[in-house]
Amino acid sequence: MSYTAEFVTADTADGVCLEGTLRRPPGGRPSELGVDVMVMHHGIGGNFYRSTMFDRISESLLAAGCAVLRTNNRGHELITSVVRNGQPVMLGAAFETVADCVHDWRAWIDLAAAQGFQRIGIWSHSLGGVKTIYYLGTEGDDRLVCAIASSPPRFAYEMFLASPDAEEFRQECEQAQALVDAGKGRTLVEMTQPTRAVLSASTFVDKYGPSARYDILAHLPQVRTPLLVTVGGLEATGPQRIAFSDHETAIGQLAAAQPQLAFRLIPGADHFYTGCEDALWQVVRTYCNQCQS
Repeated sequence: MSYTAEFVTADTADGVCLEGTLRRPPGGRPSELGVDVMVMHHGIGGNFYRSTMFDRISESLLAAGCAVLRTNNRGHELITSVVRNGQPVMLGAAFETVADCVHDWRAWIDLAAAQGFQRIGIWSHSLGGVKTIYYLGTEGDDRLVCAIASSPPRFAYEMFLASPDAEEFRQECEQAQALVDAGKGRTLVEMTQPTRAVLSASTFVDKYGPSARYDILAHLPQVRTPLLVTVGGLEATGPQRIAFSDHETAIGQLAAAQPQLAFRLIPGADHFYTGCEDALWQVVRTYCNQCQS
């Protein structure tokens, strides 16, 4: 079945205009889930229109009577021009400050509420999951019924220093910090640890530096919204294994002690849940139904 997509935009409190699409199930039938709309956030360099995982999940949500709001945040694409206060500026994954996500997340929830949705959920992937946890841990939002963070990596400086590639990571981090200290924070650097990416020096330090500002283990205890964290069974041995090495133990222990937090491992799934989208969907469907009971 096809569902019409409406192009929508959201303006953040700091003046960034973001794009997305809103798709509603036909006939106005009520959702079979505990949410009426799912706000879906991409990971690093992603966007609202290109995600095999979310493409398939979106169809499942719509078939269950749940509207889908696919969104861009200011970290979409590697480098992109966005409109900020009426003027084009360069942002994207290479130039974003992760903490600014709070403006993006709030703006999209504002839009969902303005569209008349009462039960709002968020589902985010990868870096988007980190941003959701950061937003909920530092800001919170009573308008949300539940949230799902699929495969959020840990950005933990000390953990990276304990890895086999610690010296390479340390050198790259020091080089990025030197550029920031010299007033050249927007200089692009190619990093190899803990993952391969091209980022500005400022963004490198912001995400991976000693402050560990976005370590999800520090923010999860502060989250009050019902939150499900999922991770693929293959991620602890995959290309980003250091960032996922202790998820099952550390987040699993937190979930056992925090009623609002749940954790599920999806066996056989990689970072993008390739071939395991249906298994992921069934876990999330069950979780959303529990949230309404």
